[in-house]
Amino acid sequence: MPRPQRGWALGALAAVIALGAVGCAPERPPAPDDDPPPAAEGAEPVSEAAFQPGTTPAVLTYAGDRGAFADTSKPEAVPEASRGLVKVSLLDGPAPPPGQVWVGNLREPAADGSVVLRPVPRDSFEELALGQGLSSAVELPPGLQPPEQVAAEHGEIIVYKTAWCGVCKKVESYLKKKGVAYTAKDIEKDTSAAAELQAKAARKQMRTGSVPVIDVRGELIVGFDRARLEQLL
Repeated sequence: MPRPQRGWALGALAAVIALGAVGCAPERPPAPDDDPPPAAEGAEPVSEAAFQPGTTPAVLTYAGDRGAFADTSKPEAVPEASRGLVKVSLLDGPAPPPGQVWVGNLREPAADGSVVLRPVPRDSFEELALGQGLSSAVELPPGLQPPEQVAAEHGEIIVYKTAWCGVCKKVESYLKKKGVAYTAKDIEKDTSAAAELQAKAARKQMRTGSVPVIDVRGELIVGFDRARLEQLL
């Protein structure tokens, strides 16, 4: 075969390989779009929505047992204690403002049976629905009723911690919001506290290689297990 043709063939083969390499390169996934599409120019932001039990398709989220949330599509399945503050995720309806959720009071429907939904910051709903909202900075729109706060039983609660532990600070902040009296013991600054913790862990046959460790009237919790702590409190 003449050399010019061979050179042309090799060049064409190289071009095909290069084109194939470009075409087979993995595609980058599209960036997630967490924010809802912007409202049309001049449109007023939606400040209310309506939910018609039994008619409007939606997922209802309410405070369940042991510090956990539960979901249902049936309004009658929401327990009475949680009906005053229910998150309603509309499957066919307006979206709430960014960072907020639609919340309604199933105890007080309108004359036509519908429930008015108002936007509430997501964090505020979660805090109040689970009975953790003792801060006066948390404000709800009128008409909503968070579950009744239940005081913790009396008894000694000890938080074994260190000064540098960020999770320990979260535990203490949580207990203060709940209004729970507790004693904090720094196991690095107090050798007797460290020995006390080791003795308790040995009796429970538990390993305590990290902090915080929370002693709730004889029951030990390693780390910030909020569901378990809610159960014991």
